[in-house]
Amino acid sequence: MVVISKKTAKMIDMIYKFNNNTEEFTVDNAYKYNNYFPLTNRSGSLLSSISPNLSGDIKRDNDHFLTPPATIIDTRHNPLVRRDFFIKINSGSTKEKIIRLSDPYPDKLQAGFFYHKLTKYTKLIDVEILNFIPYNLDLELMQIKIKNKSNKDLDISACSSIPLYGRSESTLRDHRHVSSLLNHINLTKNGILLRPTLLFNEKGHQLNQTTYFCLAKSPKAKIKGQFPTLDYFCGQGDLIKPDAVYKNKKSAKKKLNSFDGKEAIAAFNFETKKLKKGKQINYIIGLGLITGSVGKCQNKIDNLFSKVNTNTKIKKELHNTKKYWRKSFKKIEFNFSDKNYNCWLKWVKAQPTLRKLFGCSFLPHFDYGKGGRGWRDLWQDALILLHYEPKEARNLIINSFAGVRIDGSNATIIKKDNSFLPDRNKISRVWSDHGIWPYLTLKSYLNHSADINILNNQLPYFRDPHLFRARKIDPNFKQKDFILKTTNNKIYKGTILEHLLIQNLTSFFNVGFHNIIKLESADWNDALDMADDSGETVTFSFMYAHNLKSIAQLLRLLQKKQKKIKILKELTLLLDSLDSPVNYNHFSQKQKRLKKYLASTIKISGEKIEVSLENVIYDLEKKYKHLKNWLLEKEWLKEGFFNGYYDNAGKRVGGKNKGKIKMMLAPQVFAIMSEIATVDQIKKIWRSTNKYLKDNTRSFRLNTDFGSTYQELGRAFGFKFGDKENGAFFSHMIIMFSYALYKRGFKKEGAKTLASIYKMVTSNSNTTYPQLPEYFNSQGQGLYSYLTGSASWYIHTLLQN
Repeated sequence: MVVISKKTAKMIDMIYKFNNNTEEFTVDNAYKYNNYFPLTNRSGSLLSSISPNLSGDIKRDNDHFLTPPATIIDTRHNPLVRRDFFIKINSGSTKEKIIRLSDPYPDKLQAGFFYHKLTKYTKLIDVEILNFIPYNLDLELMQIKIKNKSNKDLDISACSSIPLYGRSESTLRDHRHVSSLLNHINLTKNGILLRPTLLFNEKGHQLNQTTYFCLAKSPKAKIKGQFPTLDYFCGQGDLIKPDAVYKNKKSAKKKLNSFDGKEAIAAFNFETKKLKKGKQINYIIGLGLITGSVGKCQNKIDNLFSKVNTNTKIKKELHNTKKYWRKSFKKIEFNFSDKNYNCWLKWVKAQPTLRKLFGCSFLPHFDYGKGGRGWRDLWQDALILLHYEPKEARNLIINSFAGVRIDGSNATIIKKDNSFLPDRNKISRVWSDHGIWPYLTLKSYLNHSADINILNNQLPYFRDPHLFRARKIDPNFKQKDFILKTTNNKIYKGTILEHLLIQNLTSFFNVGFHNIIKLESADWNDALDMADDSGETVTFSFMYAHNLKSIAQLLRLLQKKQKKIKILKELTLLLDSLDSPVNYNHFSQKQKRLKKYLASTIKISGEKIEVSLENVIYDLEKKYKHLKNWLLEKEWLKEGFFNGYYDNAGKRVGGKNKGKIKMMLAPQVFAIMSEIATVDQIKKIWRSTNKYLKDNTRSFRLNTDFGSTYQELGRAFGFKFGDKENGAFFSHMIIMFSYALYKRGFKKEGAKTLASIYKMVTSNSNTTYPQLPEYFNSQGQGLYSYLTGSASWYIHTLLQN
């Protein structure tokens, strides 16, 4: 069992406090911290982020941003991405006071699944700002409650300030102004509707079918008019000090022709109302986007807002939203002695769901890609799904194997509908580690279910223009369905077992000059991306060896039900022991055999042959023994750890060079996890990682300081040491280190390693909200919140130990 030390359990340095042993937490003066918080519904059809200064964006996907896209820099510094609100207060004194809610007033944040309630305290009024997306609706709600806490009556007027964007992220730096000329703005009694005429795309402009909207209401104050464009709202001022607010500019009650073709803003001008001492006034704002004809959109928008346009309805929707999410995450519960730890785990459990809905692109730190999850993400997130929804996990596993190419590589982006894309940036590339994760997840599923028959499920392969593991492009490829077909134009299907064999066998033969599996475009460490020609990954050679052995063991179980399997005829080239053996000690012979297989599968007849399981097992075990012995003989270093890579110049990366130790954590993790490292080597690795990679106040770094850029290996070493993939405390790898140690019986070391994560989370140097960030920098600050695969591995490790 995982042990959280008493010392760790007593730590109360976090910026937040949990409420009543639930996931709900509070933060005093949240404005001091550059955090963001996710908001979404159950389908992920609306995705938002919000910060203490009310910044963040609202979107459906990469092509439909309601508000301007927001990066982590924008959330602190860019007023264009704020849901702002101006309040004018006249207390009878000679000078009118104006409060802008995005300003850093003393505050208290309360948040939970998935709502954000911020209360700001000023001298005359307290303001509560609630934001959430009802779990079953497609709009973000913003409710502002203003309470008069002074000793006299106040005259209150208000004006919202929410810039609208209404188009694709791509136009942010590509025809930003030109695309705004397409904007068509319509004003209603209580709303602004933005419906661009066209979708701007120089490859082919299309009619826009989406209406972006913002509606507003106050039970006590009417809307006098609107300031529907940035120019009209700001005048000679700006979003910090707009003329509409500071110069009492007259608002428009109806649309003017001059509003079209301009950048839009939801700026509702509410009438002045007298607020007696101790009383409050409320404002309701709904934001969203609807696709369809103009008339249908209008009806849907009105219907949506009618469900949330009173305080009573909002209270009900918030209650139901909390209830829905709590029920969703309740299928796994932990009850450690540290109650704060239990509450924090509720957020870690939620993270795989957030990544499923947001993908890896749509929160402020994740300002890359165009949505969807990556290949590695898909399989690792399934680890926790095995515990939540075993049946859904089975379907996900089966369907996901359809992303494998016949050359052993795979599609790299998985959309919400579980369809595949070759690459998010249309780049020809292959990650060398991608072949190991499907089997690891499948094996975990089999450990839970004993469903050995899943191996015989038939499914297609992914086919796109990329051939020879993305080394060549097929100029004749014209398919739109990305499905492998035979020479007779029939969809080819193979068993899951066949998919597994292709992934692992192609990798076995895909070696470099040192007879180690090629690094290709990168591996788990995406930033080792500059050694595509001659780089080799010792790190994942360990895991491919593990898979070969483990698949052979799995086939022993399958033998109890069947003695033979049918496989693609060309695959026998890689099961070389069956016919024409290859000398595994000669890298060139391996390369030659792989090249022959890849050439034979550019076009396939679909012919299958029957092979004996016993012969397949023999072949896999032979390959495993060779690779294991080769790694133990060639890659163990006298410094007491394993080398991890060969760079693009063919030089060994790990070891001592010119008096400097170059050590990486990943090869040690997978040498242990693969069960190739001996017990004695594990003991030495533990000593070496503590000596060279451990920061005594925190945890294990990804690598030692290599001291300079390393163009023969990857961009990682251009980063400042201690950040991202260059020596940061990477949650994912630390957790997998713990998992590997537990797996090999080093429970004390595994527990200590896992506890170091929570120690960093709760340290006073980390100012994130409760969740597990992607990594911690040298200052101990967590970065890249909510959308990290480490959450699945953390829960998986707890449940397995």
